[in-house]
Amino acid sequence: MLEATAYLLCKIGGKSGSADDIKAVLEAAGAAVNEDAITSFCGDVDGKDVNELLAAGMEKVKDVPLGGGGGGGGGGGMLLLLLLLSSSESSLSE
Repeated sequence: MLEATAYLLCKIGGKSGSADDIKAVLEAAGAAVNEDAITSFCGDVDGKDVNELLAAGMEKVKDVPLGGGGGGGGGGGMLLLLLLLSSSESSLSE
């Protein structure tokens, strides 16, 4: 999950989202760097458009309840982040 977050931050910042970019973001944040996880993640997203990745992810979580009904409703933060990132990336590409 940290690798995906660092990748999106790189993309918003105009970087390529390479393994070195992701590692630099994680190190700057003081997070543990897992080289194997970074390599695996980069292999998964190589050659794919970030907007298409976000759209596919949104499609997968569109029916997930995001709260209500009391207790445990804290899952909406990541979805909101993805929505903001998606709209920011669209604005940057225009």
